[in-house]
Amino acid sequence: MDLRVFRLLAMGCVLSMMASAVPALGAASLTTTAGESQPAPCPALQQPVDKTASPLVIITEAPIPGLKKLRQPATPAQAMCAERLREAGRKAIEKKKVVEGVSRYLAAVKVAPAQAETAYQELATALDRSAYVQPALAAYFKAWKVIETEYDRPDAKLDGMAVLVLAEIRDSIDRLGGQVPVPTSDVGRTVIADTTRHLREQYFNADPLLLPNTPNPANSPPP
Repeated sequence: MDLRVFRLLAMGCVLSMMASAVPALGAASLTTTAGESQPAPCPALQQPVDKTASPLVIITEAPIPGLKKLRQPATPAQAMCAERLREAGRKAIEKKKVVEGVSRYLAAVKVAPAQAETAYQELATALDRSAYVQPALAAYFKAWKVIETEYDRPDAKLDGMAVLVLAEIRDSIDRLGGQVPVPTSDVGRTVIADTTRHLREQYFNADPLLLPNTPNPANSPPP
């Protein structure tokens, strides 16, 4: 066989092998990229929901995480799963699938107890906007209870942000015709003792952690 013919045949085989390999490499790359972009598993999203249950009963009977769990930061995977559950819950409530929505929010509390305050506040807001008054009140009560649990301890400081959040919850409960719970922490007692307007004036744009204001004798005007 002529040497030039042999070289042409050999080159043709090489090019053919390269052409067949390129799509395979591309497919492998796409598979790897798709796998990397997939969110972490969140089994709670697939849990079945009892559609005959009462949203009010589900919220009322849901336990509040203990202080130890509330203070244990969520892992990145837990935080992402809880966020996806809350988003699924919000969309379900918007579509009038109230039981499913409530169940997803409460599942978020179980997955990331440290974010229970956020979950209950978002749940209450979603129900409030959709005019589900009694379930919304129950969720506001749970949000109130979570904050009180966090600050009902001797070493707790008076947190300005917590005061403002609790004041907003108090106003929502009042607006919906509910009875504000009896406070058990300094944060709750501070909220009950003053109006939201005055609390905003006192705590807004101030340091995040604020101790109760006490007059300084040195700064007192002369008699």
